[in-house]
Amino acid sequence: MTDGYIYCFSNVSMPGILKIGMTERTPEIRLGEANRSDTWRPPTSYRIEFAKRVTNAFGKEKTIHALLEQYTNRINPRREFFRISLEEVRKFFDLMDGEMWAEKGSVKEDDEEEEEEESEEGEESEEGDEENSIISSSRLEKAARTKEKGCRDMAKCFKDGQRIRHTIGINNIWTAVFDLTKRCLTHEGQDYKKMCSFANAHWKQARPESNRHADGWGGCECEVDKKWISTYSLPG
Repeated sequence: MTDGYIYCFSNVSMPGILKIGMTERTPEIRLGEANRSDTWRPPTSYRIEFAKRVTNAFGKEKTIHALLEQYTNRINPRREFFRISLEEVRKFFDLMDGEMWAEKGSVKEDDEEEEEEESEEGEESEEGDEENSIISSSRLEKAARTKEKGCRDMAKCFKDGQRIRHTIGINNIWTAVFDLTKRCLTHEGQDYKKMCSFANAHWKQARPESNRHADGWGGCECEVDKKWISTYSLPG
């Protein structure tokens, strides 16, 4: 499990919207990268609101994204932007074990608190395995970007009767069945000829106020040997 920081960035150009993600480096380094990036860089600079050093940073980022996606509006399923208040995000951070980030030069109020936090580090490293089982479309899409694209023909990718699912948040799940005869996914009597049509229909039902275009192959999973795997890089 990788140590790192879960961070919360704000920007005055995006009132009411916060960027929540993870980094294996430091919040300061990640802040510099975000402010230099040509992609999704607003007119003004980001600032660090708070961050927390945690064990299993990838797992915790996946979990907090799933919770936020369930609880509030995610601006784009491929990005780390959420429409939520700082007070609400802070409550999610408070639920995570770890040590809050402090700017350089700041001093903790109580030395005993520091000793207590150090004594808990061993316990933290043993936790987090359960939360790794929570699968969100955002995490799948990030993993997919490191792989080659796979099969994009449902008739070649799936077997007749195979189950395919799309997940929003933690427990908002649509499960469809592939019909080889009709070459489509069937969910509650509705046929979907394309993976993106299935995923978009789910988003429309879950977030009718949001105009988004889902990545069906990057955001769905299929059942293979009673396990769910990403459909992004399936062999043809």
